Amino acid sequence: MNYQNFDCEIAEGCATVSLVGPGAPHLVDFHDEFVDLMLRLQEDRAVRVIVFTDGDHSFDLHHHLDAAADAYLDGGKMEILARTEKISRDIVTLLSESTKPIIAATRGDVRDFGLGFFMAADFKLGSSQAVFTAPDLSSGLMAGWGLTHALPQLMGPGRALTFLCSDRTVSADEAQQIGLIDRLIDDSVWEQELDSFAQRIAQLPQPAAHLTKLAVQQAAHMDLTTMLSLEWESQQQCWESLETAEGLAAWREERKPLLYVMTDQEPDE
Repeated sequence: MNYQNFDCEIAEGCATVSLVGPGAPHLVDFHDEFVDLMLRLQEDRAVRVIVFTDGDHSFDLHHHLDAAADAYLDGGKMEILARTEKISRDIVTLLSESTKPIIAATRGDVRDFGLGFFMAADFKLGSSQAVFTAPDLSSGLMAGWGLTHALPQLMGPGRALTFLCSDRTVSADEAQQIGLIDRLIDDSVWEQELDSFAQRIAQLPQPAAHLTKLAVQQAAHMDLTTMLSLEWESQQQCWESLETAEGLAAWREERKPLLYVMTDQEPDE
């Protein structure tokens, strides 16, 4: 898989996707490559978890406000905003609806539209050097990218509104406190801890991982009785899976599950 905006390496069940530069990408090009990449990874049985991380390029997808300002001042309609909205909807939807767990991991700046991309992941990891900035609302345009949905659920309405309106850069420590990242990793052990976490997720039997992701996503919209029913239905699907059979056997034998069983591959000789 050769892309201008991504480097992708697949090893031991994990697809590690690094953002590459130079500079913030053109949204249309980024979108087209991202859709192709996600569809390929979704179909690849060897991929059990997808990690997006900043390589030589941070999570920074610009507003491109110059074009929007020119269109508005020239009497144009909202076509340019409609194109951007479709791009954001496609990207956020692909991330949230992927059956495979998605990890976003950053050691640098997360800003503008890149924050929406980052927050759409299932697991959000940041090093002690990471910083976070919401899109600047001073242009008169909203942040978009699902941020008005994700941020209030994570940090509460008041904190979310303050963060979106203040144009303030948040440190990694504060980002963990308010819910922007799930886990803070010291920069000195970044590679080891990120790899260990990704491997932990990759080792999980996939039916359990997929259905747990789905249940957590729906929890805010269902009452307890409905969630209990959903859990039971999902548990039945897990029970019928070969991966669960291997997982239970591994648990009984106090060993790690064999990934070759889970991916229909033959064991190494």
